Amino acid sequence: MENTVAKQPEFTKYLPLDEWFRTRPASAKKLTLTFAEAEQILAAPLPASSQKPSWWTNVYPKIQSHRTAWLNHGWLVHEYDAETQTVKFVRE
Repeated sequence: MENTVAKQPEFTKYLPLDEWFRTRPASAKKLTLTFAEAEQILAAPLPASSQKPSWWTNVYPKIQSHRTAWLNHGWLVHEYDAETQTVKFVRE
């Protein structure tokens, strides 16, 4: 079930990440994404705020944001590791 939220112009830079989560195989239930991989998908650096756990939350925003890239496709952040710069996701 997809939530619909207002699109924020800034969200366009996260469309490649949205597409990446959308195209994960239905059989995939867990995945790990490194910050470097996310930057490669985006073809741009992550913002400095991505170094904070609060950037990687599962709280649905009122406007479309980077979080809807995973939330819209049934993925939830399961674990954030600043030291290894990895984020583990699980599918609802």
